[in-house]
Amino acid sequence: MRRTLKIYRIGKKVRLIKEQISLEDFFDNLVLRSAINSSFSSYFLTLALSFQRSSKILFIVMLRNHRREIAFVPKPLGLANLPTAKRRTNHPATITRWWVVELFKNESSRATANNGFKSYPTTVKTFENDTVLLPCYVEDLDNVQTRVRWWRDGILLADSGEPRHEPPERVKMYSNRSLEVSHVKRNDTGEYVCQASRPAPWGHATQVHEIEVMYPPSVHPIPESGKLEVNLDEEVDMACVAKGVPVPIITWRNKDGEIPLLYDRSRLRFHAESPSDAGRYTCVANNDVGEPAMATIDLHVRYKPRIEMTKTWMHAPAGIRVQLHCGVTAWPEATVEWYFNNKSVKYSSRIVKHNAGSDHSLVIRNVRTTDYGFYLCRASNSLGITEAAVELSGIANPAVFKKTSHSLSKTSYNFVWEVHSYNRIVQYEFKFRKYVNGVPGQWRKLYIPSGSDGNSYIHTYSFKLTGLEEATHYEALVLSKNRYGWSKPSEIIRFATEGASNKDSYITNAIQEDTIVPAVQLASISQHSPLDTDRSISVLRL
Repeated sequence: MRRTLKIYRIGKKVRLIKEQISLEDFFDNLVLRSAINSSFSSYFLTLALSFQRSSKILFIVMLRNHRREIAFVPKPLGLANLPTAKRRTNHPATITRWWVVELFKNESSRATANNGFKSYPTTVKTFENDTVLLPCYVEDLDNVQTRVRWWRDGILLADSGEPRHEPPERVKMYSNRSLEVSHVKRNDTGEYVCQASRPAPWGHATQVHEIEVMYPPSVHPIPESGKLEVNLDEEVDMACVAKGVPVPIITWRNKDGEIPLLYDRSRLRFHAESPSDAGRYTCVANNDVGEPAMATIDLHVRYKPRIEMTKTWMHAPAGIRVQLHCGVTAWPEATVEWYFNNKSVKYSSRIVKHNAGSDHSLVIRNVRTTDYGFYLCRASNSLGITEAAVELSGIANPAVFKKTSHSLSKTSYNFVWEVHSYNRIVQYEFKFRKYVNGVPGQWRKLYIPSGSDGNSYIHTYSFKLTGLEEATHYEALVLSKNRYGWSKPSEIIRFATEGASNKDSYITNAIQEDTIVPAVQLASISQHSPLDTDRSISVLRL
């Protein structure tokens, strides 16, 4: 396929000044030489060579304030309307010259790309400092030697018809028109065009070769510091720029492993939905030449302090050592202080503040009764303040019902519970109520002497409740009293006498203390003493 040109000068009228010249001769044409320099010619050549689908196309070449501009002519406009179009152009007074180049294909021409060549287009993949030889073997006509020129990016490298032309350093053309590039460098990568020029009617032909200088990948992060901070719920935007030939493939990984990406692998974007998104992100660039290259970005997610208390209530008798724990996470790191009864804790050799990473604690040695109360853990950073409280108390821990609790008969049930208390348990408060079709009844309350001797930290008690209705579901809970007062209620145990359905099996549920209402005792009871391996269980009938 041969490409030929018609050149028009646009003034008040359209005037044809050159007809049927080849694309190659266009660059030597004296009419346009003053308006188009070599770099602009290369750009125009690129546009012209990309012309494939249309039978003809128009380019406008303008000289505006000594600057070259190029544009396409819309198809509906045509040559006849160009003078009017020129007057409507933005700032027409600044246009000192205006040409239109009509480019069209001549399918009947014998001179097409690669015709007349014994060699074939080649892509040479090589490494730095190697020597590359690009072939350009042309069939000479009878008594006519073909003139061969080598081009790269619009720059003439070698010309067989011009012996005085000096090729660039490291470039040499042999007598067989092959081009040698020695000690190749990375910037030698690109296309090299062999242009064979013949007299009419054979015209010109071109053959394109390519050099690809391969080298290992390199990569650098964005941001270049390798550190990135965002607020919680904000967008994270990080990237890695990789260089190398072939073009490296980029993969990402973090502490959880490789991150699957569907689209642009050089850029990583997501929302910081959790503080756990913070950490080190590594991008790896690999092109199978040498070793992969890596870059890291450390992501910090800024958020106000978060507190996790292992306990919100702690049992501690006088004289022992206790440690109140307060787990704090935050970025920037939080400052943590302790308060007691709304006043700053006065630290001393007896009351000491500790921290190990995110675990902050308050150690109280030789606990006194005056130490009982609420301790506030307050964590603060530039984004806010968070507080959480823990109560230090001498009262017993809430009782826990044991699985060994069981039905004894159609109207009785045996309970076993366990209480942790450094002080002797003096009394239990037992509460129970009917539970019918998911609707709880009114609480009944019983007071039970403990019989504890106070020699153990763990207090286990067995209690038989009689006078219950047959085949009926109930709920129960228990509170414990020592010298410091009543404990918090236990979790609820749901139980049933013999003959009841199994749909409400043994489960426990937390209950709010303020929902417990004292009621009149209606049932008879049997009381057992504390369980002790050193003595038998005695029964006291009430």
